[in-house]
Amino acid sequence: MQSHLRRRHLPLSLMSLLLVLTALSHSATPATAEDDERARLPLAAGSTIWTDTGGICTVGAVFKRTGWGANASRYTASFRYLVTAKHCAPEIGRVYSVGNMQVGIVTWVSPTEDVELVQVPPEVTRTDSCFSSQACFLGSIIAPRAIGRVWMAVHGRLRAIPMRYRAVPGADERFCTSGVISGVNCNWVLEEDRPPDWPSMQGQIARSLNAIGVQWGDSGGPVIGADGELYGIIQKLGLGGYRYLMQYLPIETVMSESDYLYEIAPS
Repeated sequence: MQSHLRRRHLPLSLMSLLLVLTALSHSATPATAEDDERARLPLAAGSTIWTDTGGICTVGAVFKRTGWGANASRYTASFRYLVTAKHCAPEIGRVYSVGNMQVGIVTWVSPTEDVELVQVPPEVTRTDSCFSSQACFLGSIIAPRAIGRVWMAVHGRLRAIPMRYRAVPGADERFCTSGVISGVNCNWVLEEDRPPDWPSMQGQIARSLNAIGVQWGDSGGPVIGADGELYGIIQKLGLGGYRYLMQYLPIETVMSESDYLYEIAPS
């Protein structure tokens, strides 16, 4: 899939307090009204997923596999892949659920970056029907359990809008995050001045302009433009004097790490 890239730069800002960098998975059950929307099928970017150890993370994007064999049948064409942070469940074979229902397993983890893919098989519903003792039709309805949408605030209400192309935020752009704990926040800007004591040189630093940072449980969540452009996934937050900073993994790094074998799923 061809990417659409926009690049820009932000003036440097100085940060001098001690950084406490931490992973964002969360073990408590979310309790806001939004969570009922986020914790249901079909899954979308910004949806809640539970690890097999009881932790909560956020879906960053929903992918569909491309290339040979991806559309060999209706069933294989309906498999979807959730992008999320590797530290949520960092082993192939780990299980993710929505509530008490298992929805997928980890099938790929990056060897170098904090990102993984969770394979979600489709829902299959039998549609057998008989019109007489000799005339029966056997069939099934196959439906993906995750779609290429993202939970965003639309006119003050949470809505799953179509996710658009991959992109890079511009220097003067305010962009958004959609986490299961912090909700939707469209007051982020690029922060080019990485704090000197920030222990990771990976990813991109962003700064919140409204004193609302990402929270525990937002790990893996989408970093998006106001119209649903996919910029990356949430990796880490800063505490103390850096509590309004976050680190995210640019989506082009995700695509490169996964050998460009995936694209944003249909909405």
